[in-house]
Amino acid sequence: MVGKVAKISVLLIFLFVVVSLLAQSVEPLPLYIQEYYKAYGRFPKPPDWVKVGTVFVYQEQVGTGTKGVDAYSTQGYNVKIVVGIDKNSGFVVGLQWRITFDLRGNIDFSSQIAQIQFAELESLAEFLSQIARVSPVGVEVQGGYLPDGGFYFAYASGDYYGFTRYNYTLSKEGVLVSSGFLENTSGTSSSVGQLDLIKITNVQFPISRLPQEILRNNYTYQGAIIEGMTGMIMTYFQVNINFDKQVSDGIYSFDSDAITNYTSSRSKVLGTDLIGPNYINPQLLKGEILSIPEIGLRWMVEGQGQMGGIQTGVYIQGVKIASYEYAQNGLLLQYIFRTSMGYQQGRIAR
Repeated sequence: MVGKVAKISVLLIFLFVVVSLLAQSVEPLPLYIQEYYKAYGRFPKPPDWVKVGTVFVYQEQVGTGTKGVDAYSTQGYNVKIVVGIDKNSGFVVGLQWRITFDLRGNIDFSSQIAQIQFAELESLAEFLSQIARVSPVGVEVQGGYLPDGGFYFAYASGDYYGFTRYNYTLSKEGVLVSSGFLENTSGTSSSVGQLDLIKITNVQFPISRLPQEILRNNYTYQGAIIEGMTGMIMTYFQVNINFDKQVSDGIYSFDSDAITNYTSSRSKVLGTDLIGPNYINPQLLKGEILSIPEIGLRWMVEGQGQMGGIQTGVYIQGVKIASYEYAQNGLLLQYIFRTSMGYQQGRIAR
């Protein structure tokens, strides 16, 4: 009896913590993934057809507005490319590119290596059911299975100061099909966003080990963020990339220390045998690295770069948005990419 009471107490504490986090506008789907891992020691399993080279292409729209001020909106693409899978934990590593356009024609490009998340619908339904039972006033949880076997859920919370709503649709295999959010603050400002899956495809990547000398050294990059209209340098920065450890077969962890004129920060970043924070597998540096014709996205080798390495360029609908130069062993030498304000560039410190 004592053991049963203890289990109930632990469950109530868990639910209280989760609801508290949700009330602070923590996104519910990532929170579910986090709690799933705590419970089972692994992540929700991706579908069997997901492999290195699987690409998920999403269309994205985001808008913000403040009372009495012109609204701002962007639209574009969010591309997630599987570059590594840990079969033991179910962790899927993705190269994620976000490419957006505003109404003035400015292009913003960002790149990161992060987890691609999936869901197990039965456990997700149970998670939402538990949350709904203990949700306080002002919090609403909705969800259920769709006719095609997929799943939909929405989470909303609000008070005197404003409200937030998230909604998600997942396929019957646990793939994110769409997500959206709506935030409003005291009726004076609001933001809205929508992400919709428009294409799943596969690209062929050569499977080979990363040259180990890439992992044996520490690297420093120096650069600047530059305003496009005037060419004025807005911020100088330095980034130190240090190898941390091998997480699993073909997946690695790095420490990234970033220093600007004003701040400094440290974070953990991922890499795989294919690509990492400051390298690419040299087997990829041949011809066309990546092509998604449905949205006009291409990444290709362009010849010799300014530092004597291999120059590559990223294009969207014929417009160049990024350039990366690599050494023969795949080490990143220098880069430049478009931002909404101008561009960011950096190069390795010799």
